[in-house]
Amino acid sequence: MASRLRSGGAIPVGLYRSAVLVALTGPVALVAAGVGVPGLLFALSWSDGSSPPLAVRLLALGGEMLMALLWTSVAVWLTWVFAGRALSEAARRVLGRWRGAPIESSYLPVAPVTRMATGYWWNGHEYHGSEREARRRALLDGLRRDPQARRDAAWLLAAGITVLPVAALPLASIAFGVWLWPPPGLRPVGAGLVVAGLAGAPFAWRVAGPLATRLLTPPRGSQPPQRVEELEAIRADLTRTQLSELERIERGLHDGPQARLVALGMSMGAAERLIERDPAAARKVLADARAASAAALDELRSLVRGINPPVLTERGLVDAVRALALDAPIPVTVRSGLSGRPERPVEAAVYFAVAELLANTAKHADAAWVTVEFDHGGRVLTATVTDDGSGGAVSSPGSGLSGIERRLAAFDGSVRIDSPAGGPTRIEVTVPCALS
Repeated sequence: MASRLRSGGAIPVGLYRSAVLVALTGPVALVAAGVGVPGLLFALSWSDGSSPPLAVRLLALGGEMLMALLWTSVAVWLTWVFAGRALSEAARRVLGRWRGAPIESSYLPVAPVTRMATGYWWNGHEYHGSEREARRRALLDGLRRDPQARRDAAWLLAAGITVLPVAALPLASIAFGVWLWPPPGLRPVGAGLVVAGLAGAPFAWRVAGPLATRLLTPPRGSQPPQRVEELEAIRADLTRTQLSELERIERGLHDGPQARLVALGMSMGAAERLIERDPAAARKVLADARAASAAALDELRSLVRGINPPVLTERGLVDAVRALALDAPIPVTVRSGLSGRPERPVEAAVYFAVAELLANTAKHADAAWVTVEFDHGGRVLTATVTDDGSGGAVSSPGSGLSGIERRLAAFDGSVRIDSPAGGPTRIEVTVPCALS
């Protein structure tokens, strides 16, 4: 470092780095000054020409300054929303390169926007009538929830107060010294300012280092980038699964109960017209309508059982699977070592995973029997489905087993498959949870 200072190489480097820091930390201060100063002057003009008592003048002055502060805060907030991440990422790149060690970041992913079957747009938190509004709200919610974005805001504010004036000092000193150079009487002052600016240039930019280490790095305890990517993929899978489920419900209602109810209404209308002229025909139409209403009710009950089986809510996981076993086309034995019930979301996820495994066994395994065993140990719920079928079960993209893995990943669950050719097949579903 001393040799670089002696050779003068550190001076142009310092000036360049100071200029870069001014460019990266100055926008927020420039916006604040550009809005705050004219706003304050405009607000102060409201009381020009008036001569109220001192207490009223002080109150008016406080209100005018408060309005100017409000306008300035809004302008700074908008700067953070639209340019905060870009400025902070640029600061990470240049400071990491200068100090020889990259500065990592850990932003939460922006929620994906999905068009639902109802025509509304879902951004992971709310439904909106337009894609633009859904994306805008997803961005604002992400900024509000993201600890890294909040640290970016702290960096921009703190750097505007500390880094900006220190980094700008050598540049301003040199510029002012050059400006003072022509008048002979001020030339010594100008020369002193230029020398002071050149001497301070190698050191001024270093003030950004400690502040960047404190505010530009990921928050303590934040998820590593790989884990963030995994969670983003899981959330996207869950959004697609939710969309598929809503579409299935919509199709079920449209093709089943809705059609039957429309026909029921038409039958009732026909009965009204026939009841005076042909009572016997009217009675037959009403009998057919009653049968149609019973069929519509059965279809609604079947649809509700597919969404959230009442037995699962009322009796719990084990009894709900036993109810599934009674309707299975092959004998199913259910054994349980559970001493309580898991949380409702986990219970539903495991139930539908077991239901999918039983359906796959009935369709593809050519099995004579199936056993379902539940156990809980080490704060992990385990459901094991075993059959004596032909084996060969694998988890391939788009398969039912792959779908089970994706849904359970939301709960840090896993699926272990042991299915050699010729059988037997043993599939173990595990989910960390506590029992109530």
